[in-house]
Amino acid sequence: MAVDAVSLFFRGRTEQRSMQSWVDADGFTRQPNETRATRLGPVFAAIRHIVDYGSTLPLDSYRKLSEAERIQMPLPRLLSRLEEPGGIGVDQWIGQALYGLAVHGNAVGWVSDVDGWGYPLAVTWLQRGDWEWSEAAQRWYVFGAPVPFANVVHIPWLVPSGKRIAMSPIEHYASITCAGLSAQEYADMKRGGGLPPMVLRNSERLLDAAAAEKVSDRLTSRLALGKPFVTGKDWDLTAPEIPPNHLQFIDTLKLTATQIAAIYGIDPVELGGAAPNSLTYQTEELRQIRRASDMRPYLVRVENALARLLPNRQYVKFNVDATMRVDIKTRTEITGAQIADGRLSVDEARALEDRPPVAGGDRHNVPAPKQEPNTRKEQP
Repeated sequence: MAVDAVSLFFRGRTEQRSMQSWVDADGFTRQPNETRATRLGPVFAAIRHIVDYGSTLPLDSYRKLSEAERIQMPLPRLLSRLEEPGGIGVDQWIGQALYGLAVHGNAVGWVSDVDGWGYPLAVTWLQRGDWEWSEAAQRWYVFGAPVPFANVVHIPWLVPSGKRIAMSPIEHYASITCAGLSAQEYADMKRGGGLPPMVLRNSERLLDAAAAEKVSDRLTSRLALGKPFVTGKDWDLTAPEIPPNHLQFIDTLKLTATQIAAIYGIDPVELGGAAPNSLTYQTEELRQIRRASDMRPYLVRVENALARLLPNRQYVKFNVDATMRVDIKTRTEITGAQIADGRLSVDEARALEDRPPVAGGDRHNVPAPKQEPNTRKEQP
């Protein structure tokens, strides 16, 4: 099959799948596509939270010497090239991978350059319509052409048993997203600010269709600006009370934020949802720890994928500790304890405060071993 024919075939399958739709409770046809779903506040907030958190974390590179020993190294060439002139930067590159995870459920990259040993030197993250996986042929297609496994980097989200491609979060919560979008549309000022249709009546004369339409347009435009409608005498504006079932829309967006947060494994507060009722004492430090814990599955997936691209025993780690902030007194006490027991040198502690090293500050305190307890002498 020619490349052009392959391209048309798989692009046609992608377009056909993207056109799958459903009908919501209002009778409107909805499509579970990323463009529409990301317009919902909680969905965009979830994507922004995942991308911003992961892409702004410092990356540390290591080489494993043994099971218990490692040394820190400069960033591998795959990442350091991103910071060169013309590169997109490590933060944006990581953000693109996390975006693919959060929106499509799959981050798929194209290896465009390798070194003399065959290790990737350049990986470009692809948009959803640029790649395809064929379960029947067990083969990747990029831009419509079949490519070997070695040229594709794939980071999946949640993969069903027996499959290679992960589920799309957008399609997974399509019904929840639809409910939230309907609530937003219901509150659109063009529809009267979420109110049922109003009745504007002139008690003096009967208006023809053209005059009635003109007055209606004027009223709608004023309400859309949040301003009252003012005109001559003998007008009566009637706004029916909101039915009890319509009042549920007020809570729908908040409920949607909670549900979407549960799907992404994020604290609802991060998405504009209500904080759970709890008697547990909450501090900013505990919130930072919880935020890091929520993001761990996404970060580990990216770390493992990068480790597979690097030479043996080399790997990178997100420095989550860099985001932890405590008050000055607590930070001083923790740092002092780490210097005292040898976990940090003075220079390492000063580096955390963006301070220069000092003479002799590279040495670590090694506590003296505890004295072994006296053992009983053997009886003759």
